Amino acid sequence: MNTDTDRAAFFAGRSYAQTIATLWELGFYAERPFSGDTDELTPAALALAAENAWDVTGSRDDLTEALREYVQGMALSVLVRSEWHEPGAEATYGQFEVLLCTGGPAVRILGELDSYREPYRPHLQYQDWGIPWTDHPEALTDALAWFAGQFYYGEN
Repeated sequence: MNTDTDRAAFFAGRSYAQTIATLWELGFYAERPFSGDTDELTPAALALAAENAWDVTGSRDDLTEALREYVQGMALSVLVRSEWHEPGAEATYGQFEVLLCTGGPAVRILGELDSYREPYRPHLQYQDWGIPWTDHPEALTDALAWFAGQFYYGEN
């Protein structure tokens, strides 16, 4: 990183990577039966839950729904594009993009869609004026896959 612009873009990507990892942690926690113990949650997860008034000791369905709504509210746009195909043949979606912020800097998640239009191989990228889209080295693939899985990419 040579310039302030490079640093700003990198740290914007890091911020999104950390938020997505924290949401993934809460989503994983919401999928398990509640044992009455929130000690397994990190301080970051507890802080995000408290900031948004999410009850981590209550209904798992309510927490799951609150997380889904939050994640879907983070996206500026969700796009898909198809693979190469012969003219007249049915187009199949091959890739997705979830745009999280734009301008300077910008952050997005790119990945592929399987035959069921489920996301896989996601990667977080950041970009700024004069800086090409660059994969963020700190983003957790499992967290990105969970995050991208909260969106609808079309029918099979």
